[in-house]
Amino acid sequence: MLDATRHKNMRDTVKQRATVVCQLGRRILLVSREGTRWSLPGGRPETGEDLRETAMRELMEETRLLARDMRYLFGFTGIHTCHHVFVATLADGDQPVPSNEITRCTWAKVAEVGALPVSTSTKGIVEVLAMASNGTSRLPGDYSHAADLAVHFSR
Repeated sequence: MLDATRHKNMRDTVKQRATVVCQLGRRILLVSREGTRWSLPGGRPETGEDLRETAMRELMEETRLLARDMRYLFGFTGIHTCHHVFVATLADGDQPVPSNEITRCTWAKVAEVGALPVSTSTKGIVEVLAMASNGTSRLPGDYSHAADLAVHFSR
């Protein structure tokens, strides 16, 4: 009985993940492991690491991109994971190179992400970003600079 309870509690635990939005004009970076759907770069924190550090590390590990800046945007809770969404500022001309467990990288138009085979959370996060950037909604949480986000997606 104890094992079943422990297993159930472990399964019901919400995972924490740093999720990174990189933009190039009106496109955002998506990554994929072999045979999986597209998603935003990111991953779980390592022991002693804060979420911003996680976002920086995961972006580098998955795409070999070094962010010049990493800003927290908002939290997005999916079915099993709480995504702490950051926006990365990249150096002009930097391009992703699939690395580590990532086998593919692509720049996708924000308006077309919903039609791609993407994870449910990625679709939801991109919908929130699109609504905030076109002024139909505000970002949740403490991020009150929706105008900054609009600049990111209007270049």
